[in-house]
Formats: sequence, structure tokens, C-alpha cells
Amino acid sequence: PYAFTTKSLFVGHMDYRYLRWQVIDTPGILDHELEKRNAIEMQAVTALAHLPCAILFFVDISEQCGYSIEQQLSLFRSIRPLFAGKQLIIVANKVDVLSLDELAASKPDDAAALRALAAEEGVSLLPMSNVTDEGVSAVKTAACDLLLQARVDARLQSTKKIEAVANRLTVAMPRAVSGQA
Repeated sequence: PYAFTTKSLFVGHMDYRYLRWQVIDTPGILDHELEKRNAIEMQAVTALAHLPCAILFFVDISEQCGYSIEQQLSLFRSIRPLFAGKQLIIVANKVDVLSLDELAASKPDDAAALRALAAEEGVSLLPMSNVTDEGVSAVKTAACDLLLQARVDARLQSTKKIEAVANRLTVAMPRAVSGQA
């Protein structure tokens, strides 16, 4: 119910489609230079940069976290390079307090900026509430499906590379010389 309660990396597991998934909850990251980040924030940065994963970037659309939507989107832009080559979903959190429609009515510029960022990144913007569980399953499903598709794509790419090498190889097959068995 309040911001910045995660003080270290929390690792857990869940099951989805008969597979076991590892989930990591990272501490919040504030929008300032990399050199000014504390050890807790650096743990999160390291996890985001080095693990093969799907990133769920949570935006508190109610702004109860103490940061405006624009400040939260600014943070996203500053750490976006860490997400290169990773699956990404932007989660509009706390829709139990303020829905996306209510945000659009009360702060149209913020709603437009949030939707524009998702469109610009080519990613999903999913509403969610931890309090009411609204959208939690949809976010989980979307993240797992993105990771599964990335695994399939990676496997297909590696198969294509193997086929490309195999197409350049010539296999000589010896023939039996007549009269010899």
C-alpha cells in the first residue's frame, strides 16, 4: 500500500503452462544518474541488465508513490537501455484508486503520454491492481507468453544458423569399389 517497501531482491517461483518460472521483485529505482544510485538500486539495475527476462515496468497512475506520472516516465526513459533485447510490458498499477479512463478524464496529458510511450515502444500497456487482483492474471499471462515466444524465436534462429552452416558443408560418401566387399 505504500512505496519503496522492497529493500532487496526477492526471488520466487510460480507455475504457468506446466513450467516453473522464476520471478524477481527488484527494489524501486529513482530517477537520477547511475553514479548516484545506492547499493539497493544498483542490485535492481544489475538484475535488469544481466538476466534474460521480461521486464514489467510499473507506473503508479494514482501518483500515491510521491512521483508524478511524468517523473515515472522520465525514469523509464533513463533506464530504457537496460531493457535492450528484453521483453517489456508497461503496467498501469493502482487502477483500484484511479482507472485509466479516470486518468484520461482528469489528466489527459498524462494518459496520452503513457499510451504514447507504450505505442512508441511497441509494448502492451496493461492495467492492474494488487489490492483487487484486477489484471494480475493478465499481466502474468502476457509476461510468460512473451518469454515463451522469445524462447521459440531464439531456438528458431539457432536452427537457422545450424542449417546455414550445414548448407555450406559437403559430405563425401565413399562408394564401395567393385569387386570388394
